[in-house]
Amino acid sequence: MKLFKKYSVCVSLVLLIAMLLAGCGQSVESNQPEEPSKTALYTAGTYEVSAPGNNGDIAVSVTFTDDKIEKVEITKHQETSGIADPAIERIPQAIVDNQSLAIDAVSGATATSKGILSAVEKAVAQANGDVAKLKEKLTSNVSHDKVEKTFDVIVVGGGGAGISAASAAAQSGSSVVIVEKTAALGGNTIASGFAWNAVNPETQSTIETKPGQIDMLKEFLEYDEKDFGEFADTLKTLKTQINTYLAGDTSNMFDSVEFHMIQTYLGGKRQDKDGNWIEGNYDLLSTLVDKSLETNKWVRSLGGKYSDVLTSPVGSMWLRGHNPEDKKQIFDALSDYVLKQNDKNEIMLETRAEELIVENGRVAGIKATKVDGTEVVLHANKGVILATGGYGANAKLAAEYNNYWPSVPEDMKTTNVATATGDGIIMGKAAGANLVGMEFIQLMPTANEKTGALTDGLLVAPQNYIFVNKEGKRFINEYAERDTLAFAALEQPGEMFYTIADQDMAMTSQNRPTQEMIDNMVENGIIYRADTLEGLAEIIGCDAQTFVDEINKYNSYVDKGKDPDFGKPVFEMKVLNGPFYACPAKPAIHHTMGGLQINTNAEVLNTEGKVIPGLYAAGEVTGGIHAGNRLGGNAIADIFVFGRIAGENASK
Repeated sequence: MKLFKKYSVCVSLVLLIAMLLAGCGQSVESNQPEEPSKTALYTAGTYEVSAPGNNGDIAVSVTFTDDKIEKVEITKHQETSGIADPAIERIPQAIVDNQSLAIDAVSGATATSKGILSAVEKAVAQANGDVAKLKEKLTSNVSHDKVEKTFDVIVVGGGGAGISAASAAAQSGSSVVIVEKTAALGGNTIASGFAWNAVNPETQSTIETKPGQIDMLKEFLEYDEKDFGEFADTLKTLKTQINTYLAGDTSNMFDSVEFHMIQTYLGGKRQDKDGNWIEGNYDLLSTLVDKSLETNKWVRSLGGKYSDVLTSPVGSMWLRGHNPEDKKQIFDALSDYVLKQNDKNEIMLETRAEELIVENGRVAGIKATKVDGTEVVLHANKGVILATGGYGANAKLAAEYNNYWPSVPEDMKTTNVATATGDGIIMGKAAGANLVGMEFIQLMPTANEKTGALTDGLLVAPQNYIFVNKEGKRFINEYAERDTLAFAALEQPGEMFYTIADQDMAMTSQNRPTQEMIDNMVENGIIYRADTLEGLAEIIGCDAQTFVDEINKYNSYVDKGKDPDFGKPVFEMKVLNGPFYACPAKPAIHHTMGGLQINTNAEVLNTEGKVIPGLYAAGEVTGGIHAGNRLGGNAIADIFVFGRIAGENASK
């Protein structure tokens, strides 16, 4: 009992002291640290997610700890090499570095950037993170000082024409800068099929003549020189060449510069809706075909690697397409070459040129803005080269000028990269440049129905193309020019059709797909596949017997080398070995025919036909070469030939 009383007194004294201390505003310090109150930001773990990119789903693996996004990894994608690379490299790291989803899309790879961000957003939601909080805009107080520099030559645009021009200028000893508004070089060129038309007798003379090619050549003997204007002498020479060829061994293929030139002339001669005719400029066309092979060899001499297998892209009319082993490798090799020629040479990415600087009637530089808002002023000692491409991703501008197609809806899909908006044409016009051929644009008949992309599908050669509509019936000579094919496609139910291929055709497509790539396209619904023709007809939704009969009839035409239905002149493969494929296609804006008027020196002309001093242009930003319609494979030849000419002349 005494012990209990003593204990109670002690406890009371301790409580009394504690109360007194609290009343004096003092605290009792503990020797043990308090356990922090903490709620996890995420449910830790690794989450596998995906979201649509530009060419299909982008698969992403996202790893979280309790309090942060630890790792973002792209595990699978079908995005275009070269164009999408900056987004794939930067966006995941930016998410981790900033612990944020408020990351700006990479210029030129917007769809890829958004696909990655959308996938990571899904992962955050699965990990019970606060998506809204992570999407709050980041602010930056970094100031950006104005950039002002001087070079001998300024090249605006980093596609094929731009890299060719810069390489030629650098080779001539000039200091040069490439100004490119996206985050990577390549532009529309790297997004294209990249087939480069060039007459190459050494290679072509080893290729066996295909059924129908002889009859096609004979048709040119029936043309009248009186109808060919400036091209009359060229046709006369061509007739002599064809007659000599037909009198000799015809087992291997014929070609000549004159043949290429006449085909290009006929392919481009078109009439607008008002009855006005347009045709290619003789001097520009002859420069294009004469210098094409020479320029291709020049690119190889700078490190570009090309396949020895020739192809014929849709609407090319003949087998003379030279293809790189890897499209990105061409830009890597040439950009390395440019930078190694002079320590001052530079490539400014994510920098948008907005205005030409004109001093005393001469173009003397450009004003531009970097993606972060930095002002850029560049001065040119010798010249400015516009190589910005066309306006295929600016359907509003295409619709405004159109005087060829029944209509160009402003929401029409395009095969072009999103940045092909006509910047160079707008800048050149503001400086007094004359515009030619703007009322004509080219639609790519075989663009993917869903995406508008050129490479979403199987790029079968025209001699192997078989087009059927929703009823399973052929409707056109598949070897015809692109605008002829597009006009015919727009008349089909739903303004779409299917390109048909068997397994052998699929594996020999010009975009060189692997079986894995084909499987991915099937899985993503880009193309359809069935083990039998009847099964493919069911997927298309047409009568099986009608479809099978149509394919069998086509195969018989391949055997005979004659197409009594539509007059297709050249054949190669039959549809025989399953599985069988159908690629849904619908015309999309592909190439804008008009642009800045130039001469054979690639100098830009004003509205009076006079040279604008200091201003050059090359590639799709120009007009007058292809007239109203372009042969497939001629664009790559054009941009590199005239890009090289522009670079050499701007350096003088």
